Amino acid sequence: MKINYLNFFTVLSIISLVSCGDSEDPIVAEKDYRLEIESIANNVIVETYTELAEKADELLAVMAKFQLDPSSQNLEEAKQSWRETRAPWEKSEGFLFGPVDTEGIDPAIDSWPVNQVDLNNVLASDATLDVDFVQALDGTLKGFHTVEFLLWGGDGKKTVDQFTDREFKYLMATTAVLSIDTKTLISAWSAAQGNFVSNLLNAGNAGSIYISQKSVLEELANGILGIADEVGNGKINDPLEQEDLSLEESQFSDNSKEDFANNIRSIQNIYNGLNGMGLSNVVSENDVELDEKIKNEIQFAIESIESIPGTFTEAIPADSPSRVAAEDAQESVRVLQTTFESSLIPLISGL
Repeated sequence: MKINYLNFFTVLSIISLVSCGDSEDPIVAEKDYRLEIESIANNVIVETYTELAEKADELLAVMAKFQLDPSSQNLEEAKQSWRETRAPWEKSEGFLFGPVDTEGIDPAIDSWPVNQVDLNNVLASDATLDVDFVQALDGTLKGFHTVEFLLWGGDGKKTVDQFTDREFKYLMATTAVLSIDTKTLISAWSAAQGNFVSNLLNAGNAGSIYISQKSVLEELANGILGIADEVGNGKINDPLEQEDLSLEESQFSDNSKEDFANNIRSIQNIYNGLNGMGLSNVVSENDVELDEKIKNEIQFAIESIESIPGTFTEAIPADSPSRVAAEDAQESVRVLQTTFESSLIPLISGL
């Protein structure tokens, strides 16, 4: 009988591999990143959107109080409430994917710049300034920056006596729409309602838009890369490079530095995790030095932004004493972006 030795040795090899599976050196299964993904999805993304919706409700209540009693104190409370509502939104910009994108919530909430010409035309019209009317407007006529403009005025120095009845109505309607939009966002993510979060939690399984856990990690990594690029090469760069004050976002409230810092905190929250379980865990298992480098660069970028003297507006002119500090802050964000591009993204892609 003629023996097929190739098949014979193939069978022996298979038997050997199977028996090795029962030895002290079992075959290692593919790494499971479920805990990291669950932590980021629930403790960072869902919690941030929950806080945003809660703060937007508080802003609406404070705005109603201001309308009923237009005092200087109530105006300051309204401004502070706007800042407090703005914070979780800016901390969400490291994960601008999912419903915030597909349902057009981002432009409805945060379009910039404010269309001041059309806004003044709306105020001068006989349109009924209610929720339905504002919901139908373009993003540049509603959302955070329209509320900001109406509260602070174009020069940031608006006083109580300068508010008109039409402006109060517009403020109330726009703030109400902002609150509605933030509720729509958290509802879309919530497990009890739209349940977009299940796409991340069940990655790789039927029903999820993500074919694997790795694809979720790539989505997260690209999200924080995107906001680093936007802060360093857009939000900070455009006003500085063109020396144009009109290009500064949140200029009416002088909240730009806080916006920038919170954008980087959105990166920090995704990377570190709010309970110690984030992308850092994935990176540290593969490259401890890279993990430490990223953590340090994130923190340094936040501190550099917050260290810009005065307001960001004051740093924009070429002869400003704080211009160098603003440029240093920009460079710190660009360094972080480069690390993401050269090291983080390849590491995640190679998992």
